[in-house]
Amino acid sequence: MLFNSVNQHCLHNIVQLAQTHSVEAAEDIFDERGIKLWAKGKAVSADLQEKLLRRKLAKPLEATLAVEGAVAFSNVVEACRAQAEENPLFARLASRNALALLNGLRTIPLPQPLRLLLTTAHASGSRSFRHALATILVCACIATRLNASEHDAQTLLTAALLHDLGEMYIHPDYLSGSHQLRPHEWKHVASHPRIGQLLIQELTTLPAAIGLCVAHHHERLDGSGYPNQLERSKLHRLGNWLAVAETAGAILSGGHPGAPLRAALALRLVPEEFDRDAVAAVTQALRKDGDSFGEDDCQGWPDTHATHARLDGAIAHAEDLHASLDAPFARQIVAMALQHLHNLEKSLRATGAAETALLGEELDQQLVAESGQVAREIDWRMRSLARNLYLRAEAHADGANLALLAPLIEALDDAPPAEVAAASA
Repeated sequence: MLFNSVNQHCLHNIVQLAQTHSVEAAEDIFDERGIKLWAKGKAVSADLQEKLLRRKLAKPLEATLAVEGAVAFSNVVEACRAQAEENPLFARLASRNALALLNGLRTIPLPQPLRLLLTTAHASGSRSFRHALATILVCACIATRLNASEHDAQTLLTAALLHDLGEMYIHPDYLSGSHQLRPHEWKHVASHPRIGQLLIQELTTLPAAIGLCVAHHHERLDGSGYPNQLERSKLHRLGNWLAVAETAGAILSGGHPGAPLRAALALRLVPEEFDRDAVAAVTQALRKDGDSFGEDDCQGWPDTHATHARLDGAIAHAEDLHASLDAPFARQIVAMALQHLHNLEKSLRATGAAETALLGEELDQQLVAESGQVAREIDWRMRSLARNLYLRAEAHADGANLALLAPLIEALDDAPPAEVAAASA
């Protein structure tokens, strides 16, 4: 089992939790050789951290600890209702039916290991817990508007709660947002959906569908997501809904006036990415007369022309590279990259942002803001494509493919050449 080896980042988070909460061993903790390391009832402390690191345990640590006042679904429901009251944008999604659906979750039991991790995330004030609440609210909206069955709704909302728990196992420097992660750094973040799925699979008896939704929440229907670039036929239907909710929730959480328009643009920019019914459910619930971009959204004018030029350059680079490659695997993933780049070009032209960049600056500020948001979304997707190319090339047995693809990765990521070259060495 993956979790028989203690993860230093997760353990550190639990030890931090023990400074403000009562956390103790629910049973004796043994290593794989049967040596007793910690007694039942003994409080978690820094000493435990020293004892457990570099040890393999007979049973995963997460399954042997208990925290007093651990987060339960009833707490989650109350926190979701509070978030809807605090953020008027989430209030638009929290219809009477959506709130009733949330209330129905109060008595659903959560496995102890997950309650421990949720409590740790909540107590640390991490972004992931509030983001989970936002995602649950959007999922409740989708489930009610699309008339999901009670079983599907519970599966979706449980997956929404748990979808980012895998981040507990990742070095915090990669999650801090202090700098733009390059592809060789991003690969660590990209592992969190799979870690989350394994948490559910190995430490609980929750339905496999919940784990699949967690695993797929960053995948996209056109294969442009991560960590495995899976396409529609290999994705769980509810995982597709969760992907929509996760994206919308992240944008709406800031409460900025232009967030509903930004969310609609992000979800619709590339029609091949997201489930259309789920997108319609969210955008229709958010729609309100008088919505407009805020002042902060109107600062994107200089980006549009540069983004268009960078996209054209990336397409030309990918076409030249594809024509020059002999290796079948490298040709295959460059062809995939070209397909996604052409979809981005089509979307850029469909929005009119490409033409807006040529018209001069004496334009309506809302049009300028929309063009700037399109540019940001296109930039983000090019960086995402760079990361996916890196992930696929690195995973392939022949490291030479990474060297072949490094120039294209640099062009898409807009990174200093030395950084990608060094990572591929």
